[in-house]
Amino acid sequence: MPEKSENRSGQERGPDPMTFGGMARFDGLDLFGPNFMSVAYKKKGDIHVNVEPSRIHPPKNEAVLFLSRLPIIRSFFFWGRLIWQVGGSLWTLVFLAATLAVLWLMVSLFEFGSGSGGAAGGLFEFFTLFPILPVLLLFFLVMRFTSIGRFHGAEHKVVAAYERYGEVTMQNARASSRLHPRCGTNILVYILAAGLLDPLVGWWGYAILQFILISEAWFILGQTRASIAVGNFFQKHFTTTEPRRAELEVAIESMNHLLDAEKGHTGGAVATIPARF
Repeated sequence: MPEKSENRSGQERGPDPMTFGGMARFDGLDLFGPNFMSVAYKKKGDIHVNVEPSRIHPPKNEAVLFLSRLPIIRSFFFWGRLIWQVGGSLWTLVFLAATLAVLWLMVSLFEFGSGSGGAAGGLFEFFTLFPILPVLLLFFLVMRFTSIGRFHGAEHKVVAAYERYGEVTMQNARASSRLHPRCGTNILVYILAAGLLDPLVGWWGYAILQFILISEAWFILGQTRASIAVGNFFQKHFTTTEPRRAELEVAIESMNHLLDAEKGHTGGAVATIPARF
């Protein structure tokens, strides 16, 4: 939960019960609230925002809620919610399919190059054993040098602005940090560790078991200072960049329309707003 903070009038504001998350794209971002989600993107000088009911709701049945908190079982809920949440986005599905295709192509090229001998062959053989390393490098390059990293930073800033000030404006969003302790980037260290163990384990079942190990490590260690510090390092240097006013404007409109829906002012909306930046 966010710590107590001050609003723009200088008064201390307690933690808000609503928790928000998001996902960045090339042209915009998706934000997720407790009951609604917003999809925002910029096209031909306009910001398009679509607010719709969330696909994910916390379990209401007490027995299901209890099961969802048990070790191991909670991992199935974790990955299931993640797949269900992103599965409705065409862009996300295309991105995942492209990622798998690139991964297959890279591994095939590494296997082919490993037979060339010499230092290059040894390097290709190493990457064949540990394909997660070049994949992460490619991921970091995309995040760092494209608009995805800027929208990712903008996503963090508007969520942080709401948690700190209780409202989201250009002024308080720009003043907020682009690093956030709940960022999905923070789980990368566990994905990396599991991926590096893969060729050393040599057991087919590990391909499934590693997902449970990743999520359980995240549940146990994810909110520790060390884990957050490593996650902040990845966010600062690899997965986010400082957004421009243009990306912040999209994120602010998305967040404010989502807040209106969550507070009952609207039940969902489609809006087109002329961009200023």
